This record gives sequence, structure tokens and C-alpha cells, in this order.
Amino acid sequence: MPNESGSDTTVMRCGSCGHGWIEAHATDVSDLVPVRPQNSKPDIDDDDAEDRIIAEARKIARAAQLAEHKARAARQRRSAQMRGWGGLAAGICLVLGAVVAMPERIVQAAPAAAKLYLLAGKTVNVYGLNISSIQQQYMIVNGQPVLALRGRIANITAEDRRVPPLRFVLRNANGEQLHTWTLNSVGKGPIGAGVVTSFVTRLAAPPAGVESVEIRFARPGEIG
Repeated sequence: MPNESGSDTTVMRCGSCGHGWIEAHATDVSDLVPVRPQNSKPDIDDDDAEDRIIAEARKIARAAQLAEHKARAARQRRSAQMRGWGGLAAGICLVLGAVVAMPERIVQAAPAAAKLYLLAGKTVNVYGLNISSIQQQYMIVNGQPVLALRGRIANITAEDRRVPPLRFVLRNANGEQLHTWTLNSVGKGPIGAGVVTSFVTRLAAPPAGVESVEIRFARPGEIG
């Protein structure tokens, strides 16, 4: 039962045993103010958060577009380089093919190229004519020795060819040049494809000691 009372507490005492205790009155609680934890962040407005997300998404999209543009430009540069190298390789192949397939035309256009072919072990016949069947004969005409040289010239191409002047060189056993002359006119004009013509030339009083005769087409400085 209550024994003593105060403003906020009441002293209670048991009627049987006499034990006493203090009991506080209930207090009404109103207008509680929530307390924010020290490390908590302030509330973010939903509209602001959405704007930030959209802005970040736009940045990512622009970065992705820029990366794609750079990658596309790099692919285009590589493709252009490959086309350039491919064109260069094709051009080189065409030149090499012409060098191998048309040596006569190459040397006609660039006479100095004949030396390159010689270094490669190939003699280029720029005239498309072949000298063969050489015959050498010594005669006495009016009491004077005469050297007569005969041969054949064949057109080995598929088109008409004009026969250039022929150059004759007499050499001794050591290969030294003893005498030379030029036959400026061979035939009456161009000879057709596959046609064979003949020539003859005579030299009065040939030098002594002739061991070999060289017959070839005359060079520009040897014609006259």
C-alpha cells in the first residue's frame, strides 16, 4: 500500500512484512526530436539524385562515343596503310614481271639496263634478230687476198623488224683487235616475223694473224 508520496515518487510498503520501496510515477512523453547519428549523411532529394545519375550517364556515353570515334579512325588509317602497301606491292610485281617477260623492251627504253641483265647472266637481244650460219672464206681476186664473210639473219619476233648495220671485228690469238668495219645496209627493208635474210661482206687485204671474227649489230657510235 502507499505510505508516502511526493511529486514524482511514492513510497510503497507491504502490509504483511513491512518491506518498503519507492515507485516512480509514469511520465508523459511528447514532442520527441529524432537524433541523427554523427556519421550519417544528410538526406538527398530524389530529383537531385536523378539529375546526377543522368549527368554521369551522359558523361559515360560521350566517353564511349569518343573512344569509338578514335577506334574507327585508327581502323581507317590502318586500312589506308594496307591499301597503300598493297598498291606498292602490286606495282613492284608489275615492274618485276615486265623486267622478266619483256627484257628487250626494257633495254630499248633504257639501254643501260642491258648491263644489269648481263650481271644477271642474261644477254638481251633488243633487236629481235638472230645472226647464224657464219661462213668465212679467203679468196684471191686480181692477185690480191680477199676475206669474204657470209651469214644469215632471222627475225625471231612476231612483228616486222628492221635489220641494223652489222659490225665486224677481226682478232688475233690474244683477242687483240686487228681490224674493224661496218656493213651499213643489210637487205632492202624490214623483214617479217619469222623471215630469214642473208648478208655477205668482203675485206680486201685482210691483216695477217687473224684467228677469230666477231659479228654483231653495230652500236650508235660505230655507224657511219
